[in-house]
Amino acid sequence: MGNVVLVPVASPQTVSAVHDYVKAWQNAEINIAKAKVKYENHERMTKAEKKWLHSYDKHNYADYFRTHSIGRVHGQEVFLNWNGENRNKNEYEYFEMPKYNKEDGFTNSYGYNVLRGMTDRINEIIQKQKEVGGPMTDDEAQALEDAILDVMTKDQENVSNEELRHYMNETIWFAAKQTVKNKASEEPTVQDEHTVDLREAINRPANQETKKVDLRAAIQ
Repeated sequence: MGNVVLVPVASPQTVSAVHDYVKAWQNAEINIAKAKVKYENHERMTKAEKKWLHSYDKHNYADYFRTHSIGRVHGQEVFLNWNGENRNKNEYEYFEMPKYNKEDGFTNSYGYNVLRGMTDRINEIIQKQKEVGGPMTDDEAQALEDAILDVMTKDQENVSNEELRHYMNETIWFAAKQTVKNKASEEPTVQDEHTVDLREAINRPANQETKKVDLRAAIQ
């Protein structure tokens, strides 16, 4: 390839998005765990804690990521007219792609195989992390982040097509950003986190060590 400089996989933007995704997931797991402890101990819970407790009722970080990443792959498949897991014969101007058969399976386009293969490997890692309760510590979060980026790094070693490398980045970048955005709508807001339980604050023993609460500021 001479001196041609290819776009890195993962790109700085994708690295940043993956980091934000993993840290948001870690933060959620920690707060959910704390809320569960208070719930199980029948302690009074704040509005934010109640919202954390129910933030996984419908969706979680792993399944959202899988939905968005695979959806992005299929979007590229349609947009670029790739042959990917088609059960019918596809006829093109100069050739045709055979339909699925039990002996040979699917005949997919190269681009589809690269993109879907990378995405499936990353999702396998993320699903395994979900099975053990998500990333709860900084070490677990860093290991998950490294594992995701490692798949991308290894896959890009055999891809010299600049456009395909862009799609590799864009797929994971989009899935990470969209997952964080979706989950943010299901988790406590900054305002929720700073809501003060006035009854609890008034009745708290005077000698209890805690941060001072400005009640006037809290109710305004």
